[in-house]
Amino acid sequence: MRKRILVVDDDERVLFVLNDALTRLGSEYEILTAQNGPEALDKVREMPFDLIITDLRMPGMDGVELTEAVIALSPSTVVIWITAYGSQETNAEAQRLGVYRCLDKPLEVAEIRQIAREALEAAGRQTPDVIDRVWSQ
Repeated sequence: MRKRILVVDDDERVLFVLNDALTRLGSEYEILTAQNGPEALDKVREMPFDLIITDLRMPGMDGVELTEAVIALSPSTVVIWITAYGSQETNAEAQRLGVYRCLDKPLEVAEIRQIAREALEAAGRQTPDVIDRVWSQ
């Protein structure tokens, strides 16, 4: 069964790069995109996702609000945040919500592919222990 990944960012260039990078993971992954939180949430309501990679700062619904809504709808979906505005507060909020990783822009294509693979592998065994180990790295 194919793993489904949703990439959310209001910057079309970032969406293009991430979509292209993740598509190269192989045919066992289905990559979809959304340009904002409400569009992403509509997709989550339509179909399950194994992984959501979302920007934090977006107009309307930001990545935190999107993550909270996704957790309510699909608690087993793994979430990765990407941001150009990382801080200790952002990391604390990510830990509180059980976000798998919080990555700083600009992103290395190879890094995002590797982290996406790791997140999907961890999804089947995601427990508080796994999240704690990821955040302590």
